Amino acid sequence: MIDTRNQNYSETLSQIAELQDLVDMLEKNISLQLPQGVVNKFISTKNKFINWVDEAEFILQDYKI
Repeated sequence: MIDTRNQNYSETLSQIAELQDLVDMLEKNISLQLPQGVVNKFISTKNKFINWVDEAEFILQDYKI
């Protein structure tokens, strides 16, 4: 949980970057093991999730300034 008294969000931003890398690795593993239809659904959902994560990252960077 983010401590709102501390305006340094560096750790959270670092975790966001790590999360994005993990999701990319998961996509690679899924694409090697599952049928293309399942992979396509995963990619569609992943993109929505990553967009949400990117938005959260942008908001935190605004607060960081």
